[in-house]
Amino acid sequence: MRAVECRVEVVLEGLDRDIAAAVEPDNRSSPPGVEVECRGGEDLYCIIEVDCSSPREVLRLRNTVDDLLQAVIAAARALESVEG
Repeated sequence: MRAVECRVEVVLEGLDRDIAAAVEPDNRSSPPGVEVECRGGEDLYCIIEVDCSSPREVLRLRNTVDDLLQAVIAAARALESVEG
C-alpha cells in the first residue's frame, strides 16, 4: 500500500508562547509515526503529521488532535488561574 501523509494545521488565535511551551512535553512523547510541532507568537500554531495509509492511522491522527486540544485547554486554564 502506498504511503499517504496526513497533515493537520491548528491555529488558535490569542494563545501565545506560554501555551506552546506548556504543551511541548506532551508533543515529545507522541506515538511513533506521529509528528507534532507547536510554536507560539501572537497565536498558537501547531502542525500534526501522520502516515495515514490505513483507517487506524487516520483515527490516530484524530486522537492526537483531540489530545493536543485537551492539553491546550488545560494549559490555558492553568495560566489563567495563575495570572488571575
